[in-house]
Amino acid sequence: MYRFMRSSYVRWPSAAALFLLVILSLLDASTSPAAQTAPSVLKEIRAQSDPIRRIELLDEALKDASIKGEALSTLHFERALAYREIKDYFRAVEDFDHSLAYTQRIVPILIEKAHCLILLEQLDEASQMLEVVLSSNPGMAKAYVLKGMINEKEGFLSKAEDEYTRALHYEPHSIMALEMRARLQLREGKPRKALEDSNALSRLAPENPETFLTRARINVKLKDYSAALTDYRRVEAMMPGDDQVLEEKALLFFKMNEPGKALEALSGYAVKHSGEVGLLVLQARAHILLKNYVEADRILELALSKNPMHAPAHLYRGVVYARNQEAEQALRSLNRAIELDPALVEAYKERARTFMEINEQVRAASDLTTAAELDPADGEILALRGLTFMARMLYDAAIADFTKALESLSGDPRILYDRATAYLQADEQHLALADLVSILRSKPDAARALSLRGVARFNLGQMSQAREDFQKAVALSPNDALVWNNKGFFHYKMQELDTALDCYKRALKLNPSYREAQYNLNLALQKKDAPETAEISSNPGDSSFVSREMQTRKDN
Repeated sequence: MYRFMRSSYVRWPSAAALFLLVILSLLDASTSPAAQTAPSVLKEIRAQSDPIRRIELLDEALKDASIKGEALSTLHFERALAYREIKDYFRAVEDFDHSLAYTQRIVPILIEKAHCLILLEQLDEASQMLEVVLSSNPGMAKAYVLKGMINEKEGFLSKAEDEYTRALHYEPHSIMALEMRARLQLREGKPRKALEDSNALSRLAPENPETFLTRARINVKLKDYSAALTDYRRVEAMMPGDDQVLEEKALLFFKMNEPGKALEALSGYAVKHSGEVGLLVLQARAHILLKNYVEADRILELALSKNPMHAPAHLYRGVVYARNQEAEQALRSLNRAIELDPALVEAYKERARTFMEINEQVRAASDLTTAAELDPADGEILALRGLTFMARMLYDAAIADFTKALESLSGDPRILYDRATAYLQADEQHLALADLVSILRSKPDAARALSLRGVARFNLGQMSQAREDFQKAVALSPNDALVWNNKGFFHYKMQELDTALDCYKRALKLNPSYREAQYNLNLALQKKDAPETAEISSNPGDSSFVSREMQTRKDN
Protein backbone atom coordinates (compact mmCIF):
# COMPACT_ATOMS: atom_id res chain seq x y z
CA MET A 1 0.00 0.00 0.00
CA TYR A 2 1.38 3.41 -1.03
CA ARG A 3 2.04 5.86 1.81
CA PHE A 4 1.90 9.51 0.84
CA MET A 5 4.44 11.94 2.26
CA ARG A 6 3.35 14.94 4.31
CA SER A 7 2.07 17.64 1.99
CA SER A 8 4.17 20.39 3.49
CA TYR A 9 7.27 18.78 2.02
CA VAL A 10 5.54 16.67 -0.52
CA ARG A 11 7.18 15.32 -3.62
CA TRP A 12 4.07 14.31 -5.46
CA PRO A 13 3.79 10.70 -6.66
CA SER A 14 4.02 10.27 -10.39
CA ALA A 15 0.95 10.14 -12.59
CA ALA A 16 1.64 6.44 -13.15
CA ALA A 17 1.66 5.75 -9.40
CA LEU A 18 -1.58 7.65 -8.94
CA PHE A 19 -3.11 5.80 -11.84
CA LEU A 20 -2.31 2.42 -10.26
CA LEU A 21 -3.87 3.55 -7.01
CA VAL A 22 -7.01 4.64 -8.81
CA ILE A 23 -7.24 1.29 -10.61
CA LEU A 24 -7.09 -0.45 -7.22
CA SER A 25 -9.99 1.64 -5.99
CA LEU A 26 -12.36 1.40 -8.96
CA LEU A 27 -14.47 -1.43 -7.59
CA ASP A 28 -15.57 0.86 -4.78
CA ALA A 29 -14.67 4.36 -5.99
CA SER A 30 -17.90 5.99 -4.92
CA THR A 31 -17.82 4.73 -1.36
CA SER A 32 -16.43 7.17 1.19
CA PRO A 33 -13.95 5.66 3.69
CA ALA A 34 -16.17 7.07 6.39
CA ALA A 35 -18.65 4.32 5.66
CA GLN A 36 -16.16 1.71 6.88
CA THR A 37 -15.81 3.07 10.40
CA ALA A 38 -18.01 1.74 13.17
CA PRO A 39 -21.06 4.00 13.42
CA SER A 40 -20.64 4.29 17.17
CA VAL A 41 -17.25 5.98 16.71
CA LEU A 42 -18.52 8.59 14.26
CA LYS A 43 -21.98 9.26 15.59
CA GLU A 44 -20.96 11.77 18.26
CA ILE A 45 -18.41 13.40 15.97
CA ARG A 46 -20.80 13.95 13.10
CA ALA A 47 -23.45 15.26 15.45
CA GLN A 48 -21.23 18.27 16.12
CA SER A 49 -21.91 21.27 13.88
CA ASP A 50 -18.84 23.09 15.22
CA PRO A 51 -15.77 21.96 13.22
CA ILE A 52 -13.41 22.85 16.06
CA ARG A 53 -15.30 20.57 18.41
CA ARG A 54 -15.19 17.82 15.79
CA ILE A 55 -11.43 18.21 15.57
CA GLU A 56 -11.14 17.90 19.36
CA LEU A 57 -13.19 14.69 19.35
CA LEU A 58 -11.18 13.27 16.45
CA ASP A 59 -7.93 14.11 18.22
CA GLU A 60 -9.10 12.03 21.17
CA ALA A 61 -10.26 9.18 18.94
CA LEU A 62 -6.94 9.07 17.12
CA LYS A 63 -5.11 8.47 20.41
CA ASP A 64 -6.63 4.99 20.44
CA ALA A 65 -3.85 2.75 19.11
CA SER A 66 -6.31 -0.09 18.53
CA ILE A 67 -7.93 1.76 15.62
CA LYS A 68 -6.31 0.60 12.42
CA GLY A 69 -6.86 0.25 8.69
CA GLU A 70 -10.03 1.64 7.18
CA ALA A 71 -11.27 2.97 10.51
CA LEU A 72 -8.07 4.93 11.01
CA SER A 73 -8.27 6.22 7.45
CA THR A 74 -11.80 7.42 8.11
CA LEU A 75 -10.87 9.36 11.23
CA HIS A 76 -8.11 11.20 9.36
CA PHE A 77 -10.51 11.86 6.49
CA GLU A 78 -13.11 13.34 8.83
CA ARG A 79 -10.51 15.51 10.55
CA ALA A 80 -9.24 16.71 7.18
CA LEU A 81 -12.77 17.82 6.26
CA ALA A 82 -13.08 19.66 9.58
CA TYR A 83 -9.73 21.40 9.05
CA ARG A 84 -10.84 22.45 5.58
CA GLU A 85 -14.03 23.89 7.05
CA ILE A 86 -11.99 26.20 9.29
CA LYS A 87 -9.70 26.98 6.33
CA ASP A 88 -6.64 25.28 7.76
CA TYR A 89 -5.84 23.77 4.40
CA PHE A 90 -2.29 22.63 5.15
CA ARG A 91 -3.40 20.44 8.04
CA ALA A 92 -6.31 19.23 5.95
CA VAL A 93 -3.94 18.04 3.22
CA GLU A 94 -1.74 16.31 5.81
CA ASP A 95 -4.74 14.42 7.15
CA PHE A 96 -5.85 13.46 3.65
CA ASP A 97 -2.37 12.01 3.15
CA HIS A 98 -2.66 10.01 6.37
CA SER A 99 -6.09 8.81 5.27
CA LEU A 100 -4.69 7.64 1.95
CA ALA A 101 -2.02 5.63 3.76
CA TYR A 102 -4.57 3.28 5.36
CA THR A 103 -7.05 2.59 2.57
CA GLN A 104 -7.37 1.40 -0.99
CA ARG A 105 -10.48 3.49 -1.57
CA ILE A 106 -8.49 6.52 -2.62
CA VAL A 107 -10.66 8.27 -5.21
CA PRO A 108 -12.88 10.22 -2.76
CA ILE A 109 -9.80 11.24 -0.79
CA LEU A 110 -7.90 12.37 -3.88
CA ILE A 111 -10.87 14.48 -4.93
CA GLU A 112 -11.10 16.21 -1.54
CA LYS A 113 -7.35 16.63 -1.37
CA ALA A 114 -7.31 18.20 -4.84
CA HIS A 115 -9.94 20.65 -3.60
CA CYS A 116 -7.64 21.72 -0.76
CA LEU A 117 -4.68 22.04 -3.09
CA ILE A 118 -6.71 24.40 -5.27
CA LEU A 119 -7.51 26.51 -2.22
CA LEU A 120 -3.79 26.56 -1.47
CA GLU A 121 -3.10 27.72 -5.06
CA GLN A 122 -1.15 24.51 -5.77
CA LEU A 123 -2.89 24.19 -9.11
CA ASP A 124 -0.47 21.99 -11.02
CA GLU A 125 -0.53 19.26 -8.39
CA ALA A 126 -4.31 19.44 -8.13
CA SER A 127 -4.68 19.27 -11.90
CA GLN A 128 -2.44 16.20 -12.05
CA MET A 129 -4.59 14.39 -9.51
CA LEU A 130 -7.82 15.27 -11.29
CA GLU A 131 -6.58 14.11 -14.68
CA VAL A 132 -5.56 10.76 -13.22
CA VAL A 133 -8.90 10.30 -11.47
CA LEU A 134 -10.86 11.24 -14.58
CA SER A 135 -8.82 8.98 -16.84
CA SER A 136 -10.30 6.01 -14.98
CA ASN A 137 -13.55 7.51 -13.72
CA PRO A 138 -14.72 10.01 -16.37
CA GLY A 139 -18.19 10.52 -14.94
CA MET A 140 -17.13 12.03 -11.60
CA ALA A 141 -18.91 15.40 -11.51
CA LYS A 142 -16.93 16.96 -8.67
CA ALA A 143 -13.67 16.41 -10.56
CA TYR A 144 -15.01 18.60 -13.39
CA VAL A 145 -16.10 21.24 -10.87
CA LEU A 146 -12.59 21.31 -9.44
CA LYS A 147 -11.13 21.57 -12.95
CA GLY A 148 -13.42 24.55 -13.47
CA MET A 149 -12.09 26.14 -10.28
CA ILE A 150 -8.53 25.73 -11.56
CA ASN A 151 -9.48 27.37 -14.88
CA GLU A 152 -11.10 30.26 -13.02
CA LYS A 153 -7.99 30.85 -10.95
CA GLU A 154 -5.89 30.78 -14.11
CA GLY A 155 -8.20 33.30 -15.80
CA PHE A 156 -9.77 30.94 -18.34
CA LEU A 157 -13.37 31.80 -17.55
CA SER A 158 -14.96 30.28 -20.64
CA LYS A 159 -13.18 26.97 -20.02
CA ALA A 160 -14.26 27.10 -16.38
CA GLU A 161 -17.90 27.49 -17.37
CA ASP A 162 -17.54 24.55 -19.76
CA GLU A 163 -16.23 22.36 -16.93
CA TYR A 164 -19.11 23.33 -14.60
CA THR A 165 -21.56 22.57 -17.38
CA ARG A 166 -19.88 19.20 -17.99
CA ALA A 167 -20.21 18.41 -14.28
CA LEU A 168 -23.94 19.15 -14.50
CA HIS A 169 -24.20 16.83 -17.49
CA TYR A 170 -23.04 13.94 -15.30
CA GLU A 171 -24.81 15.14 -12.14
CA PRO A 172 -27.67 17.56 -13.00
CA HIS A 173 -28.39 18.29 -9.34
CA SER A 174 -24.81 18.98 -8.29
CA ILE A 175 -25.10 21.81 -5.78
CA MET A 176 -21.41 22.63 -6.03
CA ALA A 177 -21.51 22.84 -9.85
CA LEU A 178 -24.60 25.05 -9.86
CA GLU A 179 -23.14 27.34 -7.20
CA MET A 180 -19.81 27.73 -8.96
CA ARG A 181 -21.41 28.33 -12.35
CA ALA A 182 -23.82 30.89 -10.91
CA ARG A 183 -20.97 32.84 -9.31
CA LEU A 184 -18.91 32.64 -12.49
CA GLN A 185 -21.79 33.83 -14.66
CA LEU A 186 -22.27 36.78 -12.35
CA ARG A 187 -18.56 37.54 -12.63
CA GLU A 188 -18.78 37.28 -16.44
CA GLY A 189 -21.63 39.79 -16.59
CA LYS A 190 -24.42 37.23 -17.11
CA PRO A 191 -26.64 37.88 -14.08
CA ARG A 192 -29.81 36.52 -15.67
CA LYS A 193 -28.16 33.18 -16.41
CA ALA A 194 -26.70 33.22 -12.91
CA LEU A 195 -30.19 33.71 -11.53
CA GLU A 196 -31.42 30.56 -13.29
CA ASP A 197 -28.75 28.45 -11.58
CA SER A 198 -29.35 30.21 -8.27
CA ASN A 199 -33.07 29.48 -8.43
CA ALA A 200 -32.28 25.82 -9.06
CA LEU A 201 -29.95 25.88 -6.05
CA SER A 202 -32.65 27.32 -3.81
CA ARG A 203 -34.84 24.32 -4.59
CA LEU A 204 -32.04 21.80 -4.04
CA ALA A 205 -30.57 23.36 -0.90
CA PRO A 206 -33.34 25.32 0.84
CA GLU A 207 -31.49 25.21 4.18
CA ASN A 208 -28.18 26.52 2.88
CA PRO A 209 -27.78 30.26 3.64
CA GLU A 210 -25.03 30.65 1.03
CA THR A 211 -27.55 29.73 -1.65
CA PHE A 212 -29.80 32.65 -0.79
CA LEU A 213 -26.89 35.00 -0.14
CA THR A 214 -25.65 34.37 -3.68
CA ARG A 215 -29.12 34.89 -5.11
CA ALA A 216 -29.53 38.13 -3.15
CA ARG A 217 -26.31 39.47 -4.71
CA ILE A 218 -27.50 38.49 -8.17
CA ASN A 219 -30.82 40.27 -7.65
CA VAL A 220 -28.96 43.37 -6.49
CA LYS A 221 -27.11 43.39 -9.82
CA LEU A 222 -30.44 42.98 -11.60
CA LYS A 223 -31.88 45.82 -9.47
CA ASP A 224 -34.64 43.53 -8.22
CA TYR A 225 -34.23 44.98 -4.76
CA SER A 226 -37.43 43.54 -3.36
CA ALA A 227 -36.35 39.99 -4.22
CA ALA A 228 -32.85 40.69 -2.84
CA LEU A 229 -34.29 41.95 0.44
CA THR A 230 -36.45 38.83 0.77
CA ASP A 231 -33.35 36.64 0.37
CA TYR A 232 -31.30 38.68 2.84
CA ARG A 233 -34.06 38.34 5.41
CA ARG A 234 -34.13 34.61 4.84
CA VAL A 235 -30.37 34.41 5.37
CA GLU A 236 -30.72 36.53 8.50
CA ALA A 237 -33.18 34.00 9.91
CA MET A 238 -30.62 31.23 9.30
CA MET A 239 -27.59 33.24 10.46
CA PRO A 240 -28.85 35.80 13.01
CA GLY A 241 -26.37 38.57 13.76
CA ASP A 242 -23.98 37.66 10.94
CA ASP A 243 -21.83 40.73 10.21
CA GLN A 244 -21.58 40.18 6.46
CA VAL A 245 -25.33 39.80 6.06
CA LEU A 246 -26.04 42.91 8.15
CA GLU A 247 -23.56 44.95 6.12
CA GLU A 248 -24.87 43.75 2.75
CA LYS A 249 -28.45 44.40 3.83
CA ALA A 250 -27.48 47.96 4.79
CA LEU A 251 -25.80 48.43 1.41
CA LEU A 252 -29.02 47.25 -0.24
CA PHE A 253 -30.98 49.92 1.60
CA PHE A 254 -28.49 52.49 0.27
CA LYS A 255 -29.28 51.34 -3.27
CA MET A 256 -32.98 51.56 -2.46
CA ASN A 257 -32.39 55.15 -1.23
CA GLU A 258 -33.66 54.28 2.24
CA PRO A 259 -30.90 55.58 4.55
CA GLY A 260 -33.08 55.35 7.66
CA LYS A 261 -33.55 51.63 7.15
CA ALA A 262 -29.85 51.27 6.42
CA LEU A 263 -28.99 52.84 9.78
CA GLU A 264 -31.54 50.59 11.46
CA ALA A 265 -29.98 47.53 9.81
CA LEU A 266 -26.57 48.67 11.03
CA SER A 267 -27.68 49.08 14.65
CA GLY A 268 -26.84 45.47 15.56
CA TYR A 269 -23.60 45.67 13.60
CA ALA A 270 -22.68 48.88 15.43
CA VAL A 271 -22.81 47.20 18.83
CA LYS A 272 -19.87 44.96 17.91
CA HIS A 273 -18.01 47.40 15.67
CA SER A 274 -18.45 50.75 17.39
CA GLY A 275 -15.86 53.24 16.23
CA GLU A 276 -14.43 50.99 13.51
CA VAL A 277 -13.56 52.68 10.24
CA GLY A 278 -15.80 50.42 8.13
CA LEU A 279 -18.82 51.23 10.27
CA LEU A 280 -18.06 54.96 10.20
CA VAL A 281 -18.00 54.90 6.40
CA LEU A 282 -21.35 53.12 6.28
CA GLN A 283 -22.85 55.69 8.65
CA ALA A 284 -21.43 58.50 6.53
CA ARG A 285 -23.05 56.99 3.43
CA ALA A 286 -26.43 57.12 5.16
CA HIS A 287 -25.94 60.82 5.93
CA ILE A 288 -24.97 61.46 2.30
CA LEU A 289 -28.29 59.99 1.18
CA LEU A 290 -30.02 62.14 3.80
CA LYS A 291 -28.17 65.13 2.23
CA ASN A 292 -26.59 65.84 5.60
CA TYR A 293 -23.21 66.50 4.04
CA VAL A 294 -21.69 68.33 7.00
CA GLU A 295 -22.29 65.35 9.29
CA ALA A 296 -21.12 62.90 6.62
CA ASP A 297 -17.88 64.85 6.20
CA ARG A 298 -17.33 64.95 9.97
CA ILE A 299 -17.70 61.18 10.21
CA LEU A 300 -15.40 60.58 7.25
CA GLU A 301 -12.77 62.89 8.70
CA LEU A 302 -12.91 60.82 11.89
CA ALA A 303 -12.60 57.60 9.85
CA LEU A 304 -9.53 58.92 8.03
CA SER A 305 -7.93 60.05 11.29
CA LYS A 306 -8.16 56.42 12.40
CA ASN A 307 -6.94 54.98 9.08
CA PRO A 308 -5.65 57.42 6.44
CA MET A 309 -5.19 54.50 4.01
CA HIS A 310 -8.85 53.43 3.97
CA ALA A 311 -9.87 53.76 0.30
CA PRO A 312 -13.69 53.77 0.80
CA ALA A 313 -13.37 56.69 3.24
CA HIS A 314 -11.59 58.72 0.56
CA LEU A 315 -14.19 57.59 -1.99
CA TYR A 316 -17.17 58.85 -0.01
CA ARG A 317 -15.41 62.02 1.00
CA GLY A 318 -15.08 62.57 -2.73
CA VAL A 319 -18.82 61.99 -3.03
CA VAL A 320 -19.47 64.65 -0.38
CA TYR A 321 -17.30 67.14 -2.27
CA ALA A 322 -19.06 66.27 -5.53
CA ARG A 323 -22.50 66.81 -3.98
CA ASN A 324 -21.27 70.20 -2.75
CA GLN A 325 -20.17 71.09 -6.32
CA GLU A 326 -16.50 71.06 -5.34
CA ALA A 327 -15.21 69.12 -8.33
CA GLU A 328 -11.50 69.75 -7.81
CA GLN A 329 -11.53 68.47 -4.22
CA ALA A 330 -13.82 65.60 -5.22
CA LEU A 331 -11.36 64.46 -7.86
CA ARG A 332 -8.47 64.71 -5.42
CA SER A 333 -10.23 62.39 -2.95
CA LEU A 334 -11.38 59.99 -5.66
CA ASN A 335 -7.88 59.82 -7.14
CA ARG A 336 -6.57 58.91 -3.70
CA ALA A 337 -9.21 56.19 -3.31
CA ILE A 338 -8.23 54.62 -6.63
CA GLU A 339 -4.54 54.91 -5.82
CA LEU A 340 -5.12 52.97 -2.59
CA ASP A 341 -7.44 50.40 -4.17
CA PRO A 342 -7.23 50.14 -7.98
CA ALA A 343 -10.11 47.60 -7.94
CA LEU A 344 -12.60 49.89 -6.17
CA VAL A 345 -15.35 49.98 -8.80
CA GLU A 346 -17.49 52.64 -7.09
CA ALA A 347 -14.54 55.05 -7.08
CA TYR A 348 -14.23 54.83 -10.88
CA LYS A 349 -17.99 55.30 -11.25
CA GLU A 350 -18.06 58.32 -8.98
CA ARG A 351 -15.02 59.87 -10.62
CA ALA A 352 -16.68 59.32 -14.00
CA ARG A 353 -19.79 61.14 -12.76
CA THR A 354 -17.62 64.03 -11.63
CA PHE A 355 -15.88 64.16 -15.01
CA MET A 356 -19.30 64.17 -16.68
CA GLU A 357 -20.39 67.14 -14.56
CA ILE A 358 -17.38 69.16 -15.74
CA ASN A 359 -17.85 67.96 -19.32
CA GLU A 360 -14.74 65.76 -19.41
CA GLN A 361 -16.59 63.03 -21.30
CA VAL A 362 -13.54 61.19 -22.66
CA ARG A 363 -12.02 60.80 -19.21
CA ALA A 364 -15.39 59.73 -17.84
CA ALA A 365 -15.71 57.06 -20.53
CA SER A 366 -12.22 55.79 -19.72
CA ASP A 367 -13.09 55.37 -16.04
CA LEU A 368 -16.32 53.61 -16.91
CA THR A 369 -14.49 51.24 -19.24
CA THR A 370 -12.20 50.27 -16.36
CA ALA A 371 -15.20 49.85 -14.05
CA ALA A 372 -16.93 47.61 -16.60
CA GLU A 373 -13.86 45.41 -16.83
CA LEU A 374 -13.81 45.07 -13.04
CA ASP A 375 -17.55 44.39 -12.74
CA PRO A 376 -19.09 43.30 -16.05
CA ALA A 377 -22.37 42.36 -14.35
CA ASP A 378 -23.13 46.01 -13.47
CA GLY A 379 -25.34 47.27 -16.28
CA GLU A 380 -25.43 50.74 -14.74
CA ILE A 381 -21.79 51.24 -15.71
CA LEU A 382 -22.55 50.71 -19.40
CA ALA A 383 -25.62 52.93 -19.15
CA LEU A 384 -23.47 55.75 -17.75
CA ARG A 385 -20.86 55.26 -20.44
CA GLY A 386 -23.64 55.48 -23.02
CA LEU A 387 -24.42 58.95 -21.69
CA THR A 388 -20.82 60.02 -22.25
CA PHE A 389 -21.09 58.88 -25.86
CA MET A 390 -24.36 60.80 -26.21
CA ALA A 391 -22.67 63.97 -25.01
CA ARG A 392 -20.04 63.48 -27.73
CA MET A 393 -22.73 62.73 -30.35
CA LEU A 394 -21.41 59.18 -30.80
CA TYR A 395 -24.92 57.81 -31.08
CA ASP A 396 -24.13 54.35 -32.41
CA ALA A 397 -21.70 53.71 -29.53
CA ALA A 398 -24.28 55.04 -27.07
CA ILE A 399 -26.97 52.77 -28.47
CA ALA A 400 -24.62 49.78 -28.22
CA ASP A 401 -23.91 50.50 -24.54
CA PHE A 402 -27.57 51.08 -23.66
CA THR A 403 -28.49 47.84 -25.42
CA LYS A 404 -25.82 45.90 -23.53
CA ALA A 405 -26.94 47.45 -20.25
CA LEU A 406 -30.52 46.34 -20.91
CA GLU A 407 -29.37 42.72 -21.15
CA SER A 408 -28.95 42.72 -17.39
CA LEU A 409 -31.33 45.57 -16.52
CA SER A 410 -34.18 44.46 -18.75
CA GLY A 411 -36.95 47.00 -19.08
CA ASP A 412 -35.20 49.71 -17.01
CA PRO A 413 -37.18 52.83 -18.00
CA ARG A 414 -34.26 55.23 -17.56
CA ILE A 415 -32.05 53.26 -19.94
CA LEU A 416 -34.88 52.79 -22.42
CA TYR A 417 -35.45 56.56 -22.33
CA ASP A 418 -31.76 57.26 -22.95
CA ARG A 419 -31.66 54.76 -25.82
CA ALA A 420 -34.81 56.28 -27.31
CA THR A 421 -33.12 59.69 -27.19
CA ALA A 422 -30.07 58.22 -28.95
CA TYR A 423 -32.28 56.62 -31.59
CA LEU A 424 -33.95 59.98 -32.21
CA GLN A 425 -30.59 61.69 -32.61
CA ALA A 426 -29.53 58.92 -35.01
CA ASP A 427 -32.76 59.39 -37.02
CA GLU A 428 -34.07 55.94 -36.04
CA GLN A 429 -37.57 57.15 -35.27
CA HIS A 430 -39.35 53.78 -35.27
CA LEU A 431 -36.80 52.25 -32.88
CA ALA A 432 -37.12 55.27 -30.58
CA LEU A 433 -40.89 54.91 -30.67
CA ALA A 434 -40.65 51.22 -29.71
CA ASP A 435 -38.57 52.02 -26.61
CA LEU A 436 -40.92 54.79 -25.55
CA VAL A 437 -43.95 52.55 -25.98
CA SER A 438 -42.20 50.01 -23.71
CA ILE A 439 -41.74 52.65 -21.02
CA LEU A 440 -45.29 53.90 -21.25
CA ARG A 441 -46.70 50.40 -21.11
CA SER A 442 -45.46 50.08 -17.53
CA LYS A 443 -45.45 53.80 -16.64
CA PRO A 444 -48.29 55.45 -18.57
CA ASP A 445 -47.86 58.72 -16.68
CA ALA A 446 -44.14 59.16 -17.46
CA ALA A 447 -44.26 62.75 -18.69
CA ARG A 448 -40.85 62.89 -20.33
CA ALA A 449 -41.42 59.62 -22.15
CA LEU A 450 -44.71 61.04 -23.45
CA SER A 451 -42.95 64.23 -24.54
CA LEU A 452 -40.20 62.27 -26.30
CA ARG A 453 -42.80 60.07 -27.97
CA GLY A 454 -44.36 63.29 -29.23
CA VAL A 455 -41.01 64.13 -30.82
CA ALA A 456 -40.81 60.74 -32.52
CA ARG A 457 -44.39 60.96 -33.75
CA PHE A 458 -43.80 64.47 -35.07
CA ASN A 459 -40.75 63.27 -36.99
CA LEU A 460 -42.83 60.41 -38.41
CA GLY A 461 -45.53 62.84 -39.54
CA GLN A 462 -48.09 61.68 -36.94
CA MET A 463 -49.13 65.22 -36.02
CA SER A 464 -52.39 64.61 -34.16
CA GLN A 465 -50.84 61.88 -31.97
CA ALA A 466 -47.80 64.09 -31.34
CA ARG A 467 -50.03 67.01 -30.26
CA GLU A 468 -51.84 64.69 -27.86
CA ASP A 469 -48.58 63.45 -26.32
CA PHE A 470 -47.20 66.96 -25.77
CA GLN A 471 -50.45 68.14 -24.20
CA LYS A 472 -50.63 65.16 -21.86
CA ALA A 473 -46.95 65.55 -20.87
CA VAL A 474 -47.35 69.13 -19.64
CA ALA A 475 -50.60 68.22 -17.90
CA LEU A 476 -48.83 65.44 -15.99
CA SER A 477 -45.68 67.45 -15.25
CA PRO A 478 -46.45 71.17 -15.39
CA ASN A 479 -43.24 72.08 -13.55
CA ASP A 480 -40.86 70.37 -15.99
CA ALA A 481 -39.11 72.88 -18.24
CA LEU A 482 -38.07 70.22 -20.76
CA VAL A 483 -41.60 69.12 -21.62
CA TRP A 484 -42.66 72.77 -22.08
CA ASN A 485 -39.70 73.36 -24.39
CA ASN A 486 -40.56 70.32 -26.51
CA LYS A 487 -44.20 71.36 -26.68
CA GLY A 488 -43.10 74.86 -27.73
CA PHE A 489 -41.03 73.45 -30.56
CA PHE A 490 -44.01 71.44 -31.82
CA HIS A 491 -46.18 74.56 -31.96
CA TYR A 492 -43.34 76.49 -33.60
CA LYS A 493 -43.11 73.91 -36.38
CA MET A 494 -46.88 73.96 -36.74
CA GLN A 495 -46.69 77.78 -37.26
CA GLU A 496 -48.54 78.36 -33.96
CA LEU A 497 -46.09 81.02 -32.82
CA ASP A 498 -48.05 82.59 -29.96
CA THR A 499 -48.54 79.20 -28.31
CA ALA A 500 -44.87 78.35 -28.94
CA LEU A 501 -43.75 81.59 -27.31
CA ASP A 502 -45.92 80.90 -24.29
CA CYS A 503 -44.40 77.41 -23.93
CA TYR A 504 -40.83 78.70 -24.14
CA LYS A 505 -41.57 81.40 -21.56
CA ARG A 506 -43.05 78.77 -19.24
CA ALA A 507 -39.91 76.67 -19.66
CA LEU A 508 -37.64 79.63 -18.84
CA LYS A 509 -39.71 80.63 -15.84
CA LEU A 510 -39.19 77.11 -14.46
CA ASN A 511 -35.50 77.05 -15.42
CA PRO A 512 -34.02 80.48 -16.19
CA SER A 513 -30.68 78.94 -17.23
CA TYR A 514 -32.26 76.61 -19.83
CA ARG A 515 -30.19 77.60 -22.88
CA GLU A 516 -32.14 75.58 -25.45
CA ALA A 517 -35.42 77.18 -24.41
CA GLN A 518 -33.86 80.67 -24.55
CA TYR A 519 -32.45 79.96 -28.01
CA ASN A 520 -35.81 78.69 -29.23
CA LEU A 521 -37.60 81.68 -27.73
CA ASN A 522 -35.29 84.07 -29.56
CA LEU A 523 -35.88 82.27 -32.85
CA ALA A 524 -39.63 82.31 -32.35
CA LEU A 525 -39.56 86.03 -31.65
CA GLN A 526 -37.39 86.61 -34.70
CA LYS A 527 -39.72 84.59 -36.90
CA LYS A 528 -42.73 86.47 -35.64
CA ASP A 529 -41.07 89.76 -36.55
CA ALA A 530 -39.48 88.53 -39.83
CA PRO A 531 -40.96 85.16 -40.88
CA GLU A 532 -38.64 84.70 -43.82
CA THR A 533 -35.38 84.90 -41.77
CA ALA A 534 -35.87 82.49 -38.85
CA GLU A 535 -35.99 78.75 -39.11
CA ILE A 536 -35.00 76.00 -36.69
CA SER A 537 -33.26 73.07 -38.25
CA SER A 538 -35.62 70.28 -39.19
CA ASN A 539 -32.98 67.72 -38.20
CA PRO A 540 -34.81 65.39 -35.77
CA GLY A 541 -31.70 65.27 -33.62
CA ASP A 542 -31.50 69.03 -33.21
CA SER A 543 -30.72 69.91 -29.60
CA SER A 544 -33.38 72.62 -29.53
CA PHE A 545 -36.03 69.91 -29.66
CA VAL A 546 -34.45 67.09 -27.67
CA SER A 547 -32.45 68.41 -24.77
CA ARG A 548 -28.87 67.22 -24.49
CA GLU A 549 -28.71 67.60 -20.73
CA MET A 550 -27.17 64.15 -20.39
CA GLN A 551 -24.81 64.70 -17.50
CA THR A 552 -27.28 63.26 -15.00
CA ARG A 553 -30.13 60.83 -15.38
CA LYS A 554 -33.69 62.00 -15.75
CA ASP A 555 -36.48 60.18 -13.99
CA ASN A 556 -39.36 59.14 -16.16
